[in-house]
Amino acid sequence: MRKWLLPPVALLLLLSACDDGASEPAPEPDKQPEVEEQPETEEQAVEQKGVPEDFGERYFDQNNFIHAYPDALDSQFLSESIGLYMEYLVMMEDEEKFAEQYDNLMSEFVVEEGENFFINWLIFEDATVNALIDDIRIAAALREADELFNRPEYSETADRIIETISRIQTNNDYTVDYYDWEVEYPAQRVTLSYLIADVPEDMNADRLLENVEADAVFFPEYFDVAEEMYVKNEVVHMIDQLLIAINRERIGLSSDVFEEWLKTEWEEEGRLFGRYDRETQEARVTYESLAMYFYMNEYLLAIGEDEAAEEVKARATEVTEANDNGETHFFDFIHYHLMMEDETK
Repeated sequence: MRKWLLPPVALLLLLSACDDGASEPAPEPDKQPEVEEQPETEEQAVEQKGVPEDFGERYFDQNNFIHAYPDALDSQFLSESIGLYMEYLVMMEDEEKFAEQYDNLMSEFVVEEGENFFINWLIFEDATVNALIDDIRIAAALREADELFNRPEYSETADRIIETISRIQTNNDYTVDYYDWEVEYPAQRVTLSYLIADVPEDMNADRLLENVEADAVFFPEYFDVAEEMYVKNEVVHMIDQLLIAINRERIGLSSDVFEEWLKTEWEEEGRLFGRYDRETQEARVTYESLAMYFYMNEYLLAIGEDEAAEEVKARATEVTEANDNGETHFFDFIHYHLMMEDETK
């Protein structure tokens, strides 16, 4: 039986279209005017949600491909960016913009090699590998968009992405981080933060999370499938650590030591930094990250720390407002909006 490891991270919830409440209140029963009943028509529809026309405009080129940095047309065009933006478009129920990004996905990101259907992690450059977490995110967004917009081709594309991963992106019976189709060789590791909640259930992503050491503050970053051992880095990235904790929480595993450290750090500092020393637990950088605050907010909500989660959102807004140079990476930009405009958070 194939040992599948793919992402556990909390599926972003679809928001249904909501009534704007703009209609006049009904008269009191005894004051109802006698009028002829009018049949309901589709014209009397609820106002649809959508993305403002100028949303993130500095990140898009003339064909609405997303570059990594604002006003930097020479910065990279990543599958990570299109996947996250697709998530956001589903949340905002923007059918037109989603269709536009789907066309971009199919025209430039898709690489077909025989029966294989790959998503290139980087376009307009010489790249021949995919990225597991981005593929899973894109497939999940496509399925949600099909359900929302009734576009079966979206789910059909998602099926092709997942089927290819399932069939060839394995090493030593583990699903791994990427596959290089030029040399026909899979990666030799599984990054634990990739095991997000969007992964299909039959991929069995849970066992590496269950077996990971959780009695130290920080988790190992990845699992070496050749040596069958967990590997730790000297400097830890907080996005990875938060994602691993979220992934574990999703399958009912608490991370008490990490949780205690995180809450203490927040209470004492009122902020979290991007990287920490594994041994000393001291910050190794002075920057904060909007994407990191997205995952911190998500983790705190998952463990019932709603008040602290709201504080994190407030701090993220402070960081955004203080960023005068406008050099925010799209990864941080879109995560901030996913957090702030998701009514469930």
